[in-house]
Parts: sequence; structure tokens; C-alpha cells
Amino acid sequence: MQSTVRVSRQNRDRLARIAETELNGASLDETVSVLLFEYESRRGLAVRDDYLAEGQELAEVDVEVRD
Repeated sequence: MQSTVRVSRQNRDRLARIAETELNGASLDETVSVLLFEYESRRGLAVRDDYLAEGQELAEVDVEVRD
């Protein structure tokens, strides 16, 4: 199933340049898929980094355990 998305000519042309120069002439649809994947990957890594930093902070907390 296909759909139409309205974008400015400037953004369409920018997308086409990325498709041509960075993705070996990929279609605009393939280019959007790559850009979305890259965005989602960066977002996932940022969340992971936050999670790991929080874990490190918690690991450094002194906790007294009583019987």
C-alpha cells in the first residue's frame, strides 16, 4: 500500500540528494526508511546510555543492610 506525503520542494530535493549521493541512487521511499532507522537507532542508543548511567549511579550508592 502506498500513500502520498506532502513535503516542500526543498525537502524533497534534499531527500533526493541523500538518495543519490549517500545511498547509491535508492528510491525516496528506501531513503526515508534508512533515515527513520538511523533516527530510531540513535534514540535507542541514547535511552540505553541513560539506563546504563542510572545503573552506575545506583551501583555507587552505599546501602546499609540490617538483619
